[in-house]
Amino acid sequence: MTARVAFLQHSPSDLPGVLGQRALQLGLATRTYRADHGPPGLPPPDSFDLLVVMGSAESTTDRSLAWIDHERQLVAGAVAADVPVLGVCFGAQLLAQVLGAAVTRAVRPEIGWLEIDTDDEDRVPPGPWLVWHEDAFTVPPGADMVARSDTSNHAYILGVHTGVQFHPEVTEEIVRRWVGEARADARLEPSQAQDLLTGFDAGGRGPDDQAHRLFDGYLERAGLPI
Repeated sequence: MTARVAFLQHSPSDLPGVLGQRALQLGLATRTYRADHGPPGLPPPDSFDLLVVMGSAESTTDRSLAWIDHERQLVAGAVAADVPVLGVCFGAQLLAQVLGAAVTRAVRPEIGWLEIDTDDEDRVPPGPWLVWHEDAFTVPPGADMVARSDTSNHAYILGVHTGVQFHPEVTEEIVRRWVGEARADARLEPSQAQDLLTGFDAGGRGPDDQAHRLFDGYLERAGLPI
């Protein structure tokens, strides 16, 4: 039976990227939803075998955005039903909250390419990964904190659920969109913009091999056929 993967986006720019492409390569049935559209934008709870929650420029602590609470309820339902959840950046923070952890402002923002300290390179390769976040999560109760930097926790695993603070999904095209949006809103310095674009090869690809290792290993641990 083909595993069904639901990707949750929060804007037109929060694309599944490399993870979505890898899912298709592996023959998984994928569909993308817009969680920021509220309940009409969310998948039915019984329509997926894996939920992948992508990043967002918003904060999971922002109570003024009603769609975040609706999405949190969907993630909580998946966790309660033992449906695997993979969270990326914002998604990792949202999943951490559902699992009982806290999300707060990071000691300082991390923006650029970063090689992380990992306790298990097979489960969470060291990168370098693209990072772009201002919030940070604590360790969910009972979770294995697998990777970190000197500023933030970067990856945890609890049973079939995994959260990563970095962005394994990015391509140069995706990051150029993010940079353009942030520059337009005066949220990014020119030097930071340049740093964000240094990690791609001539074809606009980042560390796809490590992203594939991360995703493939996660699918195997979650018991999904590939």
